[in-house]
Amino acid sequence: MSDTRRLELSAGNAVDYLKRRGFLSADATAEARPLGGGVSNHVLAVSWDGGCVVVKQPLPNLAVEDDWPADVERVHNEAAAARTYAAVIEATSLEYAHVPDVVFEDETENVVGVECVPGDAPTWKEELLDGRVDVAVADEVGRVLGAVHDAAAGDDDVRANFASKRPFDQLRIDPYHRTTARRHPDVADAIDAEIERVRSVERTLVHGDYSPKNVLVDRTGAAPEPWIIDFEVAHWGDPAFDTAFLLNHLFIKSAYNREKQAAYLDAAFEFWRAYVDRVDWDVEAATVAELGVLMLARVDGKSPVEYVDREATANALRRTAKRTLTEGIETLDGVATAIREEARAR
Repeated sequence: MSDTRRLELSAGNAVDYLKRRGFLSADATAEARPLGGGVSNHVLAVSWDGGCVVVKQPLPNLAVEDDWPADVERVHNEAAAARTYAAVIEATSLEYAHVPDVVFEDETENVVGVECVPGDAPTWKEELLDGRVDVAVADEVGRVLGAVHDAAAGDDDVRANFASKRPFDQLRIDPYHRTTARRHPDVADAIDAEIERVRSVERTLVHGDYSPKNVLVDRTGAAPEPWIIDFEVAHWGDPAFDTAFLLNHLFIKSAYNREKQAAYLDAAFEFWRAYVDRVDWDVEAATVAELGVLMLARVDGKSPVEYVDREATANALRRTAKRTLTEGIETLDGVATAIREEARAR
């Protein structure tokens, strides 16, 4: 695994870095601050009078308890995917959705600079964890994903550009699927079957990290405007991975905050309705199959969700995931029913 960088980006050196590469003038007064929310990159916002840029440099080993190496060149895959998403959003007239513009790429230090999102837009994850469940955001996020999946599916250039599944294997299949199979041998066969299924599908451009933490919600206008970010796992593959990945977060939150369970489930089904309106394929059964693995992985894989801190909740999610994997559940209604039953039993 290569890492030829001479620089490890930080708040202490980001401004000087931008000046050396000519992005900022030598006499510019600017400041850098770290942005949180992820385990796979150094991410900093650099601001100056009249301007702002977010600079991102991937970690060669992700910041989790388990060993999790990944190629740092993935940041350029991310830049290419961001440009593709932005082009589709513009072409399909999704007026409330945005992707930050890529403003520079540094292939020597493996750094990408992107446009700052206007204002202090929170992540959708923050809003959801605060119990603010806005189905309008779920609707728009579903429409964006469906539009991109549909448009990319017929584009041979996009297929060629994202043919490598290496980011998907390093950042998803190994830490989520294979790790979880090792830790839960009772469902290892079912997880292995899902690995084979999801890796075999070649249908469209997959985001790979389509989750509430990667949706920033700008509420300065008349309607919420989601900004989609973080494309480093982008690859050509199975659209059901993206739908399952997003739905998994809403279902997990419905188990975590049972007082708001109905609202989270409403948001999940609104996202799903908006998505299926934009595509001409049926991936519900495939979404559910992947969802069972991802739910278990976010409890016992290499990247567990940090807010599920009660063992009772973790066990409820484990049981729901295993029921999904072993009891022939093939619909999202079936998954939601299992989650509600677990809530009533606690």
